[in-house]
Amino acid sequence: MITEDTVLEALRTHVGIDAAQTGEASLRKEIRRAIAACPHPQSLLDMFSPEWNAMLESLLVPETWFFRNIEAFDALAAWVTASWLPAHPGGRLRVLSLPCATGEEPYSIAMRLLEAGVPPECFAVRAGDISAASLATARGGVFSRNSFRTGFDEARFGKFFEPLAGGRRRISDDIRRLVEFQTVNLADRSVEFPPGDAIFCRNALIYFSGETQRDVLGRLCQSLADDGMLFLGPVEPPVALECGFATAGIPMAFACVKAGSRAKPPPSPMPPPRRRTARPADRKKPECRTSRAPAAPALLPAPVGDSLQSARALADSGEEAMAADMLDRLAASLPPTPDLFCLRGVVSDALGRSDLAEASYRKALYLDPGHSESLAQLALLLDLSGRPSHHLRRRALASR
Repeated sequence: MITEDTVLEALRTHVGIDAAQTGEASLRKEIRRAIAACPHPQSLLDMFSPEWNAMLESLLVPETWFFRNIEAFDALAAWVTASWLPAHPGGRLRVLSLPCATGEEPYSIAMRLLEAGVPPECFAVRAGDISAASLATARGGVFSRNSFRTGFDEARFGKFFEPLAGGRRRISDDIRRLVEFQTVNLADRSVEFPPGDAIFCRNALIYFSGETQRDVLGRLCQSLADDGMLFLGPVEPPVALECGFATAGIPMAFACVKAGSRAKPPPSPMPPPRRRTARPADRKKPECRTSRAPAAPALLPAPVGDSLQSARALADSGEEAMAADMLDRLAASLPPTPDLFCLRGVVSDALGRSDLAEASYRKALYLDPGHSESLAQLALLLDLSGRPSHHLRRRALASR
């Protein structure tokens, strides 16, 4: 008999989706809905069935827009013009965008390279995603207002679009011709990624288990040219540093190179994250304040009902288990915020759940790469496990 657990295991095995990283409550909710709506629920375990594909599309919510974290695109353009092209006269730059979601990222790559003066015949962009619906949108090249958010400079890039009714825009055919799309399942270990001089794999690893993260990064390392550059999401470089990569040292680009191809920047000192000095009887009580919301004063009564303020008050009073239960309920009912995930990380850390704490801090930084308390707490967590943290410490200092 099919159960939520069997479907979760199938998603982990075939697609790499890890419930602990993605949000188990929301995953189970979608799985229950799929099981109830499916005449033959067993087909939900067949990755070639329409039912499996429909369920997968309901779970994959592409969150992207043009020039998201524009520093990465600027870093790519500067590196290509100043370093790669002079080192490869007559060569053709190969750029990969995996996963590409609905196409905003690979199209941003093409636009930024053209703006930097790189001739279109001197580069090729290949993009891939597991979602058929996302790829159809990408190939169609028509985008809504939601695709034009922070980072989109109308004066620089508006010329590449044709306005349509309802605030939508169609990207020019000249840009569309520069990007090739294909279906790619990053978690499929039989898939060999094509060679790339620059690879964008941003905000995908955070949804995978540690084992899948290491496997994907290993194959990316094989695919990346020896003098190439890998661009990751804001919280993903620490994993890459354990898998044959070194930081490229470019502020806010979250770029890595193969270990040994460039010298690592020296670590920058940073004061430890703000923690309360505990008395012996109060040793396990964490300080749960974040950079945006102060902790409730200890003498005030705890707020009534489920809320972030209530969970913080419970944690500050030493009721970490109750705070964790409340945060689980809030995570299933409230929109995700950096403060929610940061507090969840602090509480999980106090309960000895370091894996959940790390995942929570990374989710907070996914939403806000400059969330100083999450940066500091994650740096401390990495320190305690013997992993590199200097890049997080530099970013925490810069965000204060």
